[in-house]
Amino acid sequence: MKLSTLIGSALFSTLLLLSGCAGGGPQPGEPVVTDKTLPQVRLNGHLSDTNAIAFEWKPVRDPRVRGVRIYRNTPESNDTKLYRIASIDDTLKTHYVDNGLKPGTAYRYRFTTFDADGRESLPDRTVTARTLKTPGPVSFFTATSPLARSAKLLWRPHPDLRVTGYEIERRDPGDDAFRELDRLDGRLQAEYIDRDLDDNAFYRYRIVAVTCSGDRTPPSKEVTVSTKPLPQPPKQLHASRDGIRSIDLRWSPSPTKDVVSYNVYRAYRSDSAYGLVGTSRTTHYTDRTGKDGARFFYRVSAVDKDGLESRKSAPAEGTTLAPPRPPKLLGVTPRENAVVIRWEPTDPRTVKYTLVKTTKTGWVSSTRAQYTDLKTTVFTDPNVVPGREYTYRVIAVDANGLESEPSESASVVPEAP
Repeated sequence: MKLSTLIGSALFSTLLLLSGCAGGGPQPGEPVVTDKTLPQVRLNGHLSDTNAIAFEWKPVRDPRVRGVRIYRNTPESNDTKLYRIASIDDTLKTHYVDNGLKPGTAYRYRFTTFDADGRESLPDRTVTARTLKTPGPVSFFTATSPLARSAKLLWRPHPDLRVTGYEIERRDPGDDAFRELDRLDGRLQAEYIDRDLDDNAFYRYRIVAVTCSGDRTPPSKEVTVSTKPLPQPPKQLHASRDGIRSIDLRWSPSPTKDVVSYNVYRAYRSDSAYGLVGTSRTTHYTDRTGKDGARFFYRVSAVDKDGLESRKSAPAEGTTLAPPRPPKLLGVTPRENAVVIRWEPTDPRTVKYTLVKTTKTGWVSSTRAQYTDLKTTVFTDPNVVPGREYTYRVIAVDANGLESEPSESASVVPEAP
C-alpha cells in the first residue's frame, strides 16, 4: 500500500487510530533485553494535530512478535532520554494516537517490537514529529453602532479548516473582565446580534475561534459598542383650562431627529402615578374627559423609530370648564289657576334657564316636566290644579350649554278659587 494511502486512512478512519495502553505519560526507563533478530517497526508516516500525533506502521508478520512499544521524549524537561509511553499487545494493530500534547511542540519517537519474553528489537530510526500550532486569532472583527438596546457583531470567518465555531465574549460597563456570552457552531459563521442591552451604554466584545479538538485561539482585538441613547423629552408642555369636557395639550417637539410619536400620561395629582391615556404623532393632543370642572396633571414623552421612549416632560395642570353656579330661587307664589316662580342669577356666564317642575300624583308617585330656554327670571306656570302639590327648581345654562346644579327647591299647593 502506498504511503499516501495509509496516511489518508489514518486521517479519515478514526476508528483505526487506537491509543496505547499506558496512562499518565512516559514511563521511567527500564533495563531491556535486546534481541537483534526481532524485526524492526517500519513506519509509514504520521499526521499531526494541535494536541495529538498519529502514527501508522507496516504490519509485523514475524510469529515471535507479540506487539509494539513506543518511546517518546518529554520536551518540557531537561532530560533528553526517551521513555516508554505505550505498549500495544496486538499485532493486528498498526495505528497509534499520542494525545494530550502541547501545540506547536516537537517530539521525538522510537518504535520497537517485543516477543513473549519481553525482549525488544532494535529501535527503528528516531522520528521527530511536531504538533500543529494553535490557529491565530480572528483577523477581522467589528461592530455596528449605535443600535437600540442591541449590538451587531461582524467578523471574517477563520481561514483555518480546523476551526469549528466561535466563543463570543463581552465585558459589561463597570466590569474588569470579559465573560463568555455565547457559543456558535460552524466556521463560516460571521455575525452575532446581542440584544436586551442597556440604553446609552458602552460594551466591549472580542471573539475566540474554537477548533475541532477544543483548542481556543487567542482572542481577537476588542471592539467597543455604544448603544443608542434615549430620545430627548419634549418641553414647554401646556394644558388648557377652559375646555368643554376636554383638555387640549400642546408642547414643543423633541430635538431628537428620529422621534415618530409622543405618549401622553395623566394623573390626578402632580406627584402621583401617571397612566397612559393616548398617543399622538403631532405636538398636540386633546384629552376628551367628558367631565365638567375636571382637574388633571399631564406629562408627555417622545418615542423614536426604534421604540425607545424618553423621560417624561415636566407636569402641566389642565382643567375643563366648570358648570355655572345654580341660580337662587326667590320663591313660588300661587295665583288664580297659576303659580308664579321667581329667581335671580348668581353666575355672570348664565344665558338662559331651565325650570324643573315636579307634580305629586300620589302618596309616593310624581311626574316631572321641564320648561327650557327661559330668558327671564320670572315664570308663570298656568298648568296647575288646585289641591295638588308642585315643587320647582331652576337650572342655569351658559353659552356652551353647560348646566348648573339645580337650585334649592320650593313647593306650593294652589287653593281652589
